Amino acid sequence: MGSFTSMVSRKNATAINFARCHAQSRVSIGFSSNVLKIQNIGYSRRIRPWEVIRTRFHEKTQWS
Repeated sequence: MGSFTSMVSRKNATAINFARCHAQSRVSIGFSSNVLKIQNIGYSRRIRPWEVIRTRFHEKTQWS
């Protein structure tokens, strides 16, 4: 009876490990696709930091 119990617990541990690894890979795939989307947006718009600062400065001076 003891060997049957250890076999079942080993199967459960294997199933848990599989589920854990599968969940981690899904998270990493989701994260990397979000990073790619962000990079693509940045490259398509080609936002330059000084242009953002210049635009904000221009907006502030108009309101004053």
